[in-house]
Amino acid sequence: MARKLVILLTDMPELPEVETIRRYLQQKIVNKTITKINVLDKSQFHGDQKDVVNNRIVAVERLGKVLAIKLEDKTYLNFHFKLSGQILYSNNAENAIFKNTIPLSSTNRMPGRSTRVIFYFDDGSGLFFNEMRKFGWVKYSPKIEGPKGVDILTSEFTLDYFKKNLQNTRRPVKVVLMDQDRFAGVGNIYANEALFDAKINPEISANNLTIEQLNHLYKSIIKVIKHGIKYHGSSGRDEVYILSDGSKGEYQYHFLVYQQEGKRCQRCGEVIMRIKQGGRSSFYCPECQKMLPKDELLF
Repeated sequence: MARKLVILLTDMPELPEVETIRRYLQQKIVNKTITKINVLDKSQFHGDQKDVVNNRIVAVERLGKVLAIKLEDKTYLNFHFKLSGQILYSNNAENAIFKNTIPLSSTNRMPGRSTRVIFYFDDGSGLFFNEMRKFGWVKYSPKIEGPKGVDILTSEFTLDYFKKNLQNTRRPVKVVLMDQDRFAGVGNIYANEALFDAKINPEISANNLTIEQLNHLYKSIIKVIKHGIKYHGSSGRDEVYILSDGSKGEYQYHFLVYQQEGKRCQRCGEVIMRIKQGGRSSFYCPECQKMLPKDELLF
């Protein structure tokens, strides 16, 4: 009997991971024309292939966690990675070989067992969209299919916007930070790291934060997002996230609190704790991120 592959997936690619992929593909696929699409799983591709074929790529953009390839006719190929999505690029789509074994594929050749869609370009190169869990998708659309919230790396993400969206809710601050209708691109990894940097407990009601805490947290969000991009994103415990050349991100080697439960806080020496919040794991230092009486939840 064949052995079943069981992998515990933790968190989906967030803004730094998708931005890393965007920057790589911007250098590789712009000005190439899509000559053919091979849809291996129809549930993963939404749109008419005939509208995409013979279209030239003019830019690679991003909104939150959504990657968007802009085509010459001003339409978009949108990619959402969800938990296990990957986009791999090869100079030779017909004989794609990578230096490293691709996670969830057990091979360094593409297509692999989780490849759902293949895009072929006019110079012989191509893209492979892999999605083991089939939660992710590729969607052809006249617009970027991103979330409603403001992207952290845009000029619209101002301190005033940030304060307004935290001061008007009693939900725990970490839950609010991960709300894609407010802050596009922030997920579990960077919410945990930002709260640790700002010395704020993840369970504090958002509207209980002081002006000083709000100011600090605003800077911390931007800081950890940029730090994540600097190290090409995080290939965490599951190592599912990879760059489009098959290599791994390195931000996981710089985690201060995320997935560090049981280890000593690098700032004070206390043991890092892990709790469940809204179905997700939160990590914090009980000393650096104390919950004071005035910070109690106001449900």
